Amino acid sequence: MLRKLKLNKAAVVSILSVSGLLISGFVAPAFGASAQPYKGTTLTLETYSGVPEFDYYKSLMPAFTKETGIKVNFLQLPVATIDQKIPLQLKAKDAGLDVFFTGSEKISAFVGSGGVPDLNPYIKNTKYTPASYNFKDVAPAVEAACQNGGKTYCIATHTGGALLYYNTKMFKEAGLTTTPKTPEELLAYAKKLTTKDHAGFCVRGDKSQGLYDAFQIWNWFVPYNNPITGTYFDKNWNFLLGSEPYASKFASYYRDLLQNTAPKGIATYLVTNCLQDFQQGRVAMWHDDSGSIPDVLDPNQSKVSEDTAFWSMPCPAINAKNCALVQPFGIWMNNASKKKLAAWQLIQYLTTAKTQLGAAMAGKVLTPSRLSVLSNPDAKAVLPKTFPEALTYILGHPDTALLPFIAEGVPLIKPIADGLSDLITTDTPVAEIMATMKAGADNIMKQAGYPKPFPKG
Repeated sequence: MLRKLKLNKAAVVSILSVSGLLISGFVAPAFGASAQPYKGTTLTLETYSGVPEFDYYKSLMPAFTKETGIKVNFLQLPVATIDQKIPLQLKAKDAGLDVFFTGSEKISAFVGSGGVPDLNPYIKNTKYTPASYNFKDVAPAVEAACQNGGKTYCIATHTGGALLYYNTKMFKEAGLTTTPKTPEELLAYAKKLTTKDHAGFCVRGDKSQGLYDAFQIWNWFVPYNNPITGTYFDKNWNFLLGSEPYASKFASYYRDLLQNTAPKGIATYLVTNCLQDFQQGRVAMWHDDSGSIPDVLDPNQSKVSEDTAFWSMPCPAINAKNCALVQPFGIWMNNASKKKLAAWQLIQYLTTAKTQLGAAMAGKVLTPSRLSVLSNPDAKAVLPKTFPEALTYILGHPDTALLPFIAEGVPLIKPIADGLSDLITTDTPVAEIMATMKAGADNIMKQAGYPKPFPKG
């Protein structure tokens, strides 16, 4: 389902032009006499529902089938379902899944389980990939999150960026004339914006998604250490998030913010809950990924489409260069797929510069991964007001380690998520909660044989 954005006349012309390119824009690899070597093949692709980017890709499937003869069963499911289903399918070596989208932070778990293959044999072989695909056009700093040990396990489709959505009308009514510059100022704003009519601030609070938004907040309190473990561990495997003084400072702030300025029931809030509350004018500020911007600006869905602006919180001194979450999203192949060459054709189609430019021009991808699209003046011209400035700051201060790039990254979610939930739902002393979180993380690492030599980049 395509969503409407306000575009100028030149942008509309450009979109129509790009759409024309997309219909005939896939350059099939040279497979010999047959232009459709996998005609009749049916692939299954799984991804998230409620995301404009993936809705857009689904709309391209008839054109892909016409070009290649390959049919695609394009499944879109809720975030929680996908995040549970795909790891189970990979572990079970389920050949019914061929291609999927998810965040690059899962690379260590997927590679460790043998669930995803190296894509370099397809990328680097001109029999399967024409030179016009130009893999080097995918920003190296972004694509690096999809790579490990010299191998490429996913193709980054967008960078993703964490930012503040805020209601300009509510700011004006509260007498707020500038955006918050520090965590303390953000908290003060949130309290001032909390009224009988609306909450001041929203993030995902549910255990299943809470880590995502909490990560964005703890990056204002915990020092960034390195690209592999980010703000989780230093190179001696000390758990930074659970170490003092960082632990108590973050936890006290997080508890105050969510207990005193967030909507009622925040402990069960998913991304969709914050989105709906913001769209309906029930919350003044919302910190989350930039991927929901099209939904917020769509007047058919949102009551605040004319009153929304975007802001990237400046990095505080303790984490001055890498405080902004940049989570590359990637497209992956299932190692158990029996249709890998056909699957590669689909991956290639969905990651060409033409496809990404079309998505960007339609307002469905706001943080492209390809350099040619990032620099395209027509694509830049359709970005929402205030967003380019926020995006520039985000990409200049990136932290891509939403989870540490080690096999233990996913298991670490549980003790962290439990602690985050306890900060919201209980009055247990902050120090006690964070000590329990640290003990849980330390136990996972000990069971895995740490401390180990720190991995090379």
